[in-house]
Amino acid sequence: MQLLSKKRRFDSSDILPMFALGTLGLQILILFLTLAIATGTWAVARKPSPSMVQLDNGRSIAMEPVDHFSRTPVTVHQFVKNGLGMLFTWNAKLTSKNGAGATGQASRGSLSDPGVQVGRGRITTGTWQASFMVAEDFRNPFLQEVAKMTPNGVFSNAAQSVLSFESVSDPKPVKPGIWQVDVVANLLIFDGANPQGRVIPFNKSVFVQAVEPTSDPLPENSTPIQQAVYQAQQSGLRITEMRDLEIQQLTR
Repeated sequence: MQLLSKKRRFDSSDILPMFALGTLGLQILILFLTLAIATGTWAVARKPSPSMVQLDNGRSIAMEPVDHFSRTPVTVHQFVKNGLGMLFTWNAKLTSKNGAGATGQASRGSLSDPGVQVGRGRITTGTWQASFMVAEDFRNPFLQEVAKMTPNGVFSNAAQSVLSFESVSDPKPVKPGIWQVDVVANLLIFDGANPQGRVIPFNKSVFVQAVEPTSDPLPENSTPIQQAVYQAQQSGLRITEMRDLEIQQLTR
């Protein structure tokens, strides 16, 4: 009977204070962790952005942070000018660094370009390679139009062309990541009947869009065509549309 009358060592009323103390300790720990994370985030936010980057060859170049789809006006301007130049420069020579042409045949440094069949016509291999600068949904109809313009004499070395620029406007932002560049140029086609050059006006509004640049490295045994496609996609820009341009519309 004496044992039954003894007070129990732990009473239910003792658990509540211990639970409260444990909860308070846990909240204090969480508070310290939150402060530590906030301090680290603040330090990272105040850390200056890197202004230099070192290339694989050991050369260092200056850099500045920009938006993911931001491109400088010089970059867009140069992309349009270089891209159009490659798309509309036609000749029969197919040259590679190792003397192998697009078909993989060996030569002393150059081959006669067999061209690439597009619909009922042909385009030069150089134009086909450069066409990877053009957006996929615009590329096929664009190449069909180029094929109609390409003289058959190009593939027999009886004709060639060059795009002569008169004016290339500064890029005008249309939407975030999209620009319009107005081009006034002449496509000059040289052949036996026109040794001085047949002039075809080329006045276009070219629309360019920023895209994710190619980052996957090429294999060491990549072909000249693979290298050309990789270079065309490395710029992070695509031509999405071309519209006829009236000369009066051009902002000089």
